[in-house]
Amino acid sequence: MGWERGLAYRATIATTARVFEVDGPHAWAELCRRFPITVTDLKRHDWYRTTGRAGEWVIPDWAAVAEHYDGVHLQTGAYLEAAGTAIPVDDERASVIAGWNPGETYWLTSAIRFDDSPRAWVSPDGQGDAWLRE
Repeated sequence: MGWERGLAYRATIATTARVFEVDGPHAWAELCRRFPITVTDLKRHDWYRTTGRAGEWVIPDWAAVAEHYDGVHLQTGAYLEAAGTAIPVDDERASVIAGWNPGETYWLTSAIRFDDSPRAWVSPDGQGDAWLRE
């Protein structure tokens, strides 16, 4: 992409952090069953075009999830197995893992803190093949 410089912040995660692991479609469905918020009106057309499924759609209600977990981690294997597919939540509802990257964690509370000072890195060749601390 031609990037020649980047900044990285050191993150500290509390040892008491409660992280929900999404290790497959069943875990995502569990999260949606426990903390559902209906998004049918917002997602019906896009998710129908993506999955071919018509019906009610839900995602996790992140505010409700944050009452029980500090973060949600999507394991790479789970992403590869389920991203972009209709995941049955129950007999009437389904969900889609959308807007996530493989291995990504969404932090919902202050269990994670970032240092104030970033570290600068440069790619001498501008190709991103090698990065050196500035």
